Amino acid sequence: MLGMAERSERGQTDWGATLEALLEGDALALARLTRLINGFLGRCNAYDFRSDWDDLVQEVVVAGAIALRDGKIRDRRAVVGYLRTTARFKFIDRLKAHTRTHEDETLPWEDVVGADEAKVAEDPNEAEMSRDLSQALGRLPEKQRLVVTGVHVQGRTYDQVAEDTGIPLGSLKRYLRDGLSSLREDLSDFLDSG
Repeated sequence: MLGMAERSERGQTDWGATLEALLEGDALALARLTRLINGFLGRCNAYDFRSDWDDLVQEVVVAGAIALRDGKIRDRRAVVGYLRTTARFKFIDRLKAHTRTHEDETLPWEDVVGADEAKVAEDPNEAEMSRDLSQALGRLPEKQRLVVTGVHVQGRTYDQVAEDTGIPLGSLKRYLRDGLSSLREDLSDFLDSG
């Protein structure tokens, strides 16, 4: 069997040998494959699924190892392409599943933001929800509040909010996710009541 350190004619890593070494239990091979697949996921802009990356990487590695073992990858030079395509499709599958599970989900302020001011003033429930939302937003850490307000209250794009606040796009998405989670938790009693 070829060693992991063996290089192809062009001086690149022999990923087929790396997968074979993985099948033999080589931890270094797993680390190399993980780094390669993380790069593929980064190019897919899978940053919102950073908590799922370990699972995605494992699924891709296992699929690649099984395909090599079963002879589905006939040309060892095709390993990188196989892993890249598999990572992309597994990420898309994860994205579709996430979208399906959250498509009926509403955000805490969807019934209040943009509501007619007169209606809010007349309806005590609307006024209470508006007040609770305002207070919950005020309790968020500054960056989460800026991002949530910019994207969901003002309706601006991620890029616009990132440019105005100076928060990098990846961090902006994390602040948005954490801010929405905090708001849902903070407003859970009100949301559960009706």
